[in-house]
Amino acid sequence: MRRALVLLAGAALILAACSTDTERVVVAAGTTVVDSGFIEGLIDEYPGDGNYSVVAASSREGFALADGGAADLVVSHLPEVEDAYVEANPDAWQEPVFESRVILVGPPGQTVARSGDDVVDGFSAVAAAGAPFVSRSDGSGTAAREHTIWELAAIDPAGQPWYIETGQGMGFTLQVTDQRDAFTLVEGGSFFAEASVLSLEEVPVTATPDQLLSNPYRLTLVDPSEAAEGRDLFTWMISDEGRAAMVKVNEQLYGRVVYEPSL
Repeated sequence: MRRALVLLAGAALILAACSTDTERVVVAAGTTVVDSGFIEGLIDEYPGDGNYSVVAASSREGFALADGGAADLVVSHLPEVEDAYVEANPDAWQEPVFESRVILVGPPGQTVARSGDDVVDGFSAVAAAGAPFVSRSDGSGTAAREHTIWELAAIDPAGQPWYIETGQGMGFTLQVTDQRDAFTLVEGGSFFAEASVLSLEEVPVTATPDQLLSNPYRLTLVDPSEAAEGRDLFTWMISDEGRAAMVKVNEQLYGRVVYEPSL
């Protein structure tokens, strides 16, 4: 078992510029799965050899690091960016790896967005009430999903006094949401990892189609011709052994499966 070194996105560029005696594999992963502890926990379960650094980066940032030679693997959840990267880099390996859910959260006891309503109706109710809504607005898959829901509601929240853009990751955005008694759209693992220190509550909304709230992640190996440690980790994560490790880490962190392994 190993401990994965967790870095900020900018630190990957410094790390990539430093020569070491031992090859280090850099995994750029969405801030949601880093903040929740899931990726670090999963790599700790990997039985192979190698030195691994986990870089917290939005999906767009992760592929920017890959383009700059500062990331070996990318864990992302933004299909248009993933598809474009593979189209431009056909030698890259890319596979579905796991799936979570995005959820709407808000102040305890709130009556603005009603449980059981469609998420688009929930967003519309927030806007109609002028209730505070906090957005990541950081190029992440979660932010892209939020913007899709606003578009379906035919609402442009940008510039509205109730719409707060952090430009930051999920952890910080949740803190601001909590402080402002606001609403936000959050990836489930990130919320459940922080729920005990937040006063926010999940608003159980539905979606049609259901894919509007599903949150599939893909794993991309940037250059399969490079270090064998990167290829081995990629192969393990999508194997039966890797999927079993995902279930184990889910149970350890959340007491249930939040990140469902892809089949």
